[in-house]
Amino acid sequence: MPSNFAEHYEAVINWEKRLARERPLLVELARSAGRRVLIPACGTGAHVVALARDGFSVLGFDADEEMVALARQRIDREAKAIFAAGGEATASVLRMEEAGELGPTHDVACCLGNALPGISGEGQLAAALKGVAGALRAGGLFFTQNLNYDLRWKEKAHWFPVLSGETGKEEVLLVKFADYEPQAINFHAMFLTRQKAGGKWQSEVRSSRQIPLFRDRLAELLTEAGFGNLQYWGDYAKAPFDPANSNDLLVVGEKLD
Repeated sequence: MPSNFAEHYEAVINWEKRLARERPLLVELARSAGRRVLIPACGTGAHVVALARDGFSVLGFDADEEMVALARQRIDREAKAIFAAGGEATASVLRMEEAGELGPTHDVACCLGNALPGISGEGQLAAALKGVAGALRAGGLFFTQNLNYDLRWKEKAHWFPVLSGETGKEEVLLVKFADYEPQAINFHAMFLTRQKAGGKWQSEVRSSRQIPLFRDRLAELLTEAGFGNLQYWGDYAKAPFDPANSNDLLVVGEKLD
C-alpha cells in the first residue's frame, strides 16, 4: 500500500454528497436500536463523526493504521461540534488489534462501503460476522452496504468511473478496474497524482481480491452468525432490492437471542 493511500482516498470522496445520501438511513436505524453505534472498517472516520454529531456514542475501528490516523484527526477537528451534540455523543476510533473482544454492548453496527467482500475468504468473513454479532446486544441491528454482486458478476465490467480530487499540494485521480477469476474478483485502485505546480504524473496501484457476495450467500452467512428478520434494499432510500438492476445491496438484520 502506498504510504499516502488514505490521504489520496480521502481526496477523491465527496463526503458532503455521500453523507447527504447515507446519513438519514443510518440515523433512522441507530435511533430505532439505541444510542451505541459500532462501525467496523470505519476508514477515515466520516461516518463516525457524522453520527456522533447526531448525538450517538460511536466507536469505529479499522485495520489500516493510516486510515485510523486520519479518522482521529477528523475527530479532533470536530470535537466542539460533537460536544455540542450533548447527551451520549462521543466518537473514538481504534486500530483493529486494539478493538479486541468488545462484548455485547452496542445497539447497532454499520459496515459500509462494500467492506465485507474485501475480507479474504468465506471463513474469515464468517468469523468477522460472528465477531460483530458478539459486540451487539440481543435485539441489536447489523446493517451492511455492499455492491450488488448478483448484477456485477453477470456483467463482469472491467472499468469504472474515474474519481478526482486534490490534497493541499497534489491533484489526484483514482482509476478503478477489475479482472475476474472463476470464483473471485481482483479489484485494482490506481491513484495518479502530480504536484499542483505541475510535473509528471506518478502512479500507485492497490489491488485486493473480492468475494462475489451474492444476496443469497450473504443471507446464509448472516443467519449462521445469529442474525434474523433480514430486510433487503437496493439503495439508501430503501427501494426494494432488485438483483437484476440495483447497483447496491443493503441488508439489515436483528441479532437473535
